[in-house]
Formats: sequence, C-alpha cells, structure tokens
Amino acid sequence: METKSFSVVTSMSMVLTLTVAVLSIIGVAVTGFYPGIIVLLLVALIPIASKFYAKRIISKSDDFQRNYYITLTIINLLSIKVVLWMTFVIVHDRVLQDCC
Repeated sequence: METKSFSVVTSMSMVLTLTVAVLSIIGVAVTGFYPGIIVLLLVALIPIASKFYAKRIISKSDDFQRNYYITLTIINLLSIKVVLWMTFVIVHDRVLQDCC
C-alpha cells in the first residue's frame, strides 16, 4: 500500500541528498574539509533508511502502514529542506566567502 506521494518524495529526497553528498565529497578536494559535510552525509541516510523500512512494513496492517508513510513522507520533506539549506550555507561560506 505504498502511497504515490511517499514514493515520489522519497525518490526526490534520495536523488537530491545523494547528489549533494557526492558533490560535497568532491568539494572537500577543492575547498578543504567543512564540518557541515558530515551532516549532509548523515542526512543522505534518511531517504535510504525510509525506503528500506517501507519494504519491511509491507506485512503490517493498512492503518499502521498509512501512519508510517505519512511520517516518513514528512521526514523526507524535512530532509530535502535541510539539504537545500546546508547547500546554500556551504556554498556561501566556502565558495563565495561572503560570510561577513
């Protein structure tokens, strides 16, 4: 009973977070280590974990699944927001260097 919104949001979150995580690893070579990259790498685990967890709850009741799909969709939307904000902050701090 995987909902359409859950699968779309999780796929978008996975593509965005993994892309940013890979680009941030490449950015370490160019601009040096930045502690925010660790947060980005940890946030990249959220959509992956939610996909795996969604596969584990298939045998549960529809109400149980619905509650967790809603929760996981909200968490993935928040992870998209965190990744976009962290990308903005890292680019302005490391690339543009206009912090002050």
